[in-house]
Amino acid sequence: MALSKRPRQTLYPKTRLRLSLTPAIRQSLQMMSWRNHQITPFIRDIAADNPFLDIRYPAASEPRQTANQMANQADIPTDFPFSSAMATDRPDISLHAHIMAEIGLLFPLGLSRSVAMALVAHITPAGWLDDDARHTAARYGISGDAYPALLEKLQRIEPAGLFARNLTECLSLQLKDRGAYDRDMQQLLSYLPVLVDEGIDGLAHKTGLNPDLLEQLLKQIRQLDPKPGARFSIDDGDIFHPDLIITKTDDGYDVAVNASTLPSITVAADITADKALKPILQKAKAEAAALQAALTARTNLLTALTGFAATRQSQFLASGDDKLVPLTMAESAQHLNCHPSTITRLVKDKLVATPRGIIPLSHFFSPAITRADGIAVASRAVTATIIGLIMAEDKLAPLSDANIADAITARHGVTLTPRAIAKHRAKHHIAKAPNRKIKPQKIKPKKIKPRKVMSKRVQSKNIMH
Repeated sequence: MALSKRPRQTLYPKTRLRLSLTPAIRQSLQMMSWRNHQITPFIRDIAADNPFLDIRYPAASEPRQTANQMANQADIPTDFPFSSAMATDRPDISLHAHIMAEIGLLFPLGLSRSVAMALVAHITPAGWLDDDARHTAARYGISGDAYPALLEKLQRIEPAGLFARNLTECLSLQLKDRGAYDRDMQQLLSYLPVLVDEGIDGLAHKTGLNPDLLEQLLKQIRQLDPKPGARFSIDDGDIFHPDLIITKTDDGYDVAVNASTLPSITVAADITADKALKPILQKAKAEAAALQAALTARTNLLTALTGFAATRQSQFLASGDDKLVPLTMAESAQHLNCHPSTITRLVKDKLVATPRGIIPLSHFFSPAITRADGIAVASRAVTATIIGLIMAEDKLAPLSDANIADAITARHGVTLTPRAIAKHRAKHHIAKAPNRKIKPQKIKPKKIKPRKVMSKRVQSKNIMH
């Protein structure tokens, strides 16, 4: 039997190109995903060991007082003995981060949400609203009766007392939350500063209330927290500062990176040193140049991306969410000639100051819903219309999901099933029609009990006793 010949194994050289993530590339990718205020401490740590880095830090990164130190400057009577246990439960979240998360639930979309986000910048560490908040709201068109209505909704955010404009309002909100706000308490709060100057007798004289009753009311007030914002963790103060700013011009929109939150880097000239130190200095200078290039590349790409998005969504910036057009990150990557993952990093967590308020950069991007005729409609525009219809509905006869689906077809030409409408509602925490219905309250006539008329014999007995 003949043995078959074995094939001979031969080694062939093969060349393959592979992209290696150098430390400089890894650093550049990392900086693209960060917000402006996160870059400052990173650069500060590198500059401490690199003599070639000349850094100009933004004013926002200067050391601040702690939340409690700033809250103690609030206009609170120092002699009034509030509970010593206040503000001891400190959640692991900053005040502004907590408020912004709550606003996202209270105001799903629209102008009110943009204005509410803008007012976050006017919240003091004590949790109160400063005096300039009204002017900011007026710039967005919220004035007159609309401003107190917006505040009334914001003051529902827990803990009670946030968004108060003074001590009396702060305490009133907490008492209303506890169901302890009545006419006597209102009278007491109106004259509360008198207690510090004239004591309990002076307060009784001003309010016309009994001193014993005043003691009971003051006992309730002492359990309140005049600084509800101070219980949160220390805020770095930059969370609500936008990373980019879009301004309206005659030709369209101008986009710029917010320089007040971003450091600028200059690479210093060569340093004279011994020959032994030259390799170390050359490496340090190369690292400084790479850091400067990474920051410049981030700024240029971020500005170009936001400018492209603003141009595509110009109708949204002018009129609102229902004017959004489809725009994907893959399309933006193709326009900027970069990888889609780069766009994802640039968009992540970035905030943009626009004529419609501070919004996430991700809000400019929306997948498409294709109509029967092949025309694409932005999914966010459809969602905005759904929310707008629900907000404007008659609360005594709210719209069903089928009614909303018909309205969407009439406005956008998109055919959606009631089940799809229900999914949009659930995504934005909106209840179904029966749960949104407000039943009219029936006023029952007050029953007046007839007065008992005593007989002459009973009256004479009472007189004798």
